[in-house]
Amino acid sequence: MILLLILLFSLENSILYVSATTFDTYYARIMYNDVYLYKSPIDLDEYANIYFSLPRTYFVELLESSNSEFYKVNYLSFTGYVKKDAVQTIVGKPITPYLENQSFRVYSEQSRDMRSEPSTQSGSSTQVVYIPLYSRNLTYYGSIQGEELVNGRTNIWYYCKYSADQDYYGYVYSDFCDEFDLDKIPLNYEEVSYTSEPNFDTPQEADSLPVENKTTAIVIAILTIPAIVFIFMILKGGKLFNKEIRKQTKEIQDY
Repeated sequence: MILLLILLFSLENSILYVSATTFDTYYARIMYNDVYLYKSPIDLDEYANIYFSLPRTYFVELLESSNSEFYKVNYLSFTGYVKKDAVQTIVGKPITPYLENQSFRVYSEQSRDMRSEPSTQSGSSTQVVYIPLYSRNLTYYGSIQGEELVNGRTNIWYYCKYSADQDYYGYVYSDFCDEFDLDKIPLNYEEVSYTSEPNFDTPQEADSLPVENKTTAIVIAILTIPAIVFIFMILKGGKLFNKEIRKQTKEIQDY
């Protein structure tokens, strides 16, 4: 009987554990174009306060509610801020949260400097590294509107990583690059369930947990019940057997 109680207690706790498990992280989908990753939680749409525009349909990891307007987030290896009304919180963790493996080439002789801001107006003070012609080891992260280096062309700069003797991060002027089309960035069609804004101060409610956790609890119960019944039958049979032995022993003693 003690063993049966232990099994019942273990089953109860396992179901409670599954149903009450909370997420360690929260994610939110980027719902629109031109959603910026800000450097500070201030509504200032200037490149001094913006890293780059995040790709629509992908996700950011929510770290905390910075204020009534901004979340503090992670995107790949970057920590910054996004406006709450530009993203939608989801249930669980997405399979493919970030846009990755997007590369391009620098092909123009005119300017191949990576800069710390999308502009040349500050001169050499914003130069990060010189990129050799036809370099392809540049990884795209996002874009931003900056200085129009060639009149009548574009003011779009790419924020990227350039891998050489080390990894360099900064902006390159998009009109001097090719083998990449900003308009053909693949969208993330992953199906997710949306939920309300998380409360970072309290555990998440069980009702907002993924369905698979509840399913796991049901499976545990289904698999455990036959074992409990089997053990119960063994214990009951053992009691009957012991009772019969005692009866026979008593009859022998009486004889």
